[in-house]
Amino acid sequence: MGDLAHPSKVRALAQAHDLRPSRHLGQNFLVDENIVRKIIAAAHLNGTETVVEVGPGFGALTQELLRAAGRVVAVERDPRLVQILRQELGSPPHLLLVEGDARWADWPRLLEEAHALPPRQPGSGAGGVPEAGEPRAKVVANLPYAVTAPVLVSLLESGVAWERGVIMVQREVAERLTAPPGSRVYGALTCLVTYHADAQIVARVPPTVFWPPPQVESAVVALTFRPYPGAEDVPREQLFTVIRLAFQQRRKSLRQALKTRGAPWSRDGVDHALAQAGLDPLSRAEDLGLDQFLRLTEALFAF
Repeated sequence: MGDLAHPSKVRALAQAHDLRPSRHLGQNFLVDENIVRKIIAAAHLNGTETVVEVGPGFGALTQELLRAAGRVVAVERDPRLVQILRQELGSPPHLLLVEGDARWADWPRLLEEAHALPPRQPGSGAGGVPEAGEPRAKVVANLPYAVTAPVLVSLLESGVAWERGVIMVQREVAERLTAPPGSRVYGALTCLVTYHADAQIVARVPPTVFWPPPQVESAVVALTFRPYPGAEDVPREQLFTVIRLAFQQRRKSLRQALKTRGAPWSRDGVDHALAQAGLDPLSRAEDLGLDQFLRLTEALFAF
């Protein structure tokens, strides 16, 4: 384990570069070796994959990803931290360090650039011999809390065939990502995650593992990506139009929410669609699982 996960090293680097953590950028830097190990273990790395990291900070997680993954794409918004990362990590040939905002990243292009890099050589760290063909893609990141939702949406909607994701997020967000239908925190983001992956909280994290410590607890969420059964029969854009409009007025009944002006279906057909989908018109958006949203979408756009 490298020293970039040590609080004293991080504070020394910050002082040397006159860097004060930015609340605006959600900068709370990971300074705990045990949590780094848990994240790396949950990622199931074997040296053949390309790993995307968002917000590498001082590089506590990055240096371990470089030892375990075939290639690493690290996207950092703060130019001061990019300079520090280049200084501390050197220039490993299997690292693509990008200065930019992950909310607007072109993930397919970045992965294509990364795939052109030579993979980590066998024997330079844990892992197996790189496989032939296109490397697999994973996300392993301590997501900046100020932009967790938009970055996650950017990754999920990128069109990349992710295999696995391990992300550290605010505990409330983790509960939202893994919430069952009927929960007060279940929402459109939950449905988006469910559409793409099975999500599970694998570790709860106290504020003390960060510098500076945030005012909230955190959690590590593992995402196992897979096609959602039956989703191939319903256009994705239609499905998430229904989900978005249903949750925009989540206090209203489905019948009321779906009859909103401007919806791309007939208002007169809403009652028929609800009946065809086998749904109570007085139920609310948070009562529906993704299977029910799929049935409702088919019924609404078929009328």
